[in-house]
Amino acid sequence: MEKSILFALVASLLVSSLSVAIAQEGQKATIVFTDYKIEPSELILRPGKVEFTLINKGTVRHNLRLKLGDKDLKLNNQTKAGETVKTEVDLVAGEYDMSCASTEGGSHREKGMVGKLKVK
Repeated sequence: MEKSILFALVASLLVSSLSVAIAQEGQKATIVFTDYKIEPSELILRPGKVEFTLINKGTVRHNLRLKLGDKDLKLNNQTKAGETVKTEVDLVAGEYDMSCASTEGGSHREKGMVGKLKVK
């Protein structure tokens, strides 16, 4: 009987540590900026924390702006030409508009730096 209790205890500890590891494991996504494009233009992610790697292959400064309805996530991610920046955000389910909010040389959004992010 003591072996079965010990087994149950060990199994319980393994399951609880596994669920913590899964819960703490974040998602990663890479966005590449060019003048004036966001690649990929469509992303699908799960709710929770996401680490974005932003790579600017353009000639001017770019950034990633996420908007869900009237909620505008202002991310601190100004990326200079040739630079790579990492930023983390906690996302809830929904369909986000992605764009570059930079206006260096005119509105980047109006020049086509837009995309969709689906979180489900």
